[in-house]
Amino acid sequence: MRSTVIVTALGPDGRGLLARIAATIAEQKANIDDVSQTVSNGMFTMIMFVSFDESETSMAGLKDALAKTGDEVGLQVHVQHENIFRFMHRV
Repeated sequence: MRSTVIVTALGPDGRGLLARIAATIAEQKANIDDVSQTVSNGMFTMIMFVSFDESETSMAGLKDALAKTGDEVGLQVHVQHENIFRFMHRV
């Protein structure tokens, strides 16, 4: 079964942040379906739609790997299931 999660990141801007997060996602055998990032006043913000096959990757494993990467690069990284994100941000 295929799952989609929303990955958000926030923190001070620096070189290679998107690349590090993308590499972690690839290492977890997940796919970036869409990404948006902004740098404003020295703060990096990013949102990604990431999908993966549950037989290859678990949401918990992806969360743990991204949290570790976030700690290494100084970002707060959060992972939410797509349904929760959409419910929380509906108009």
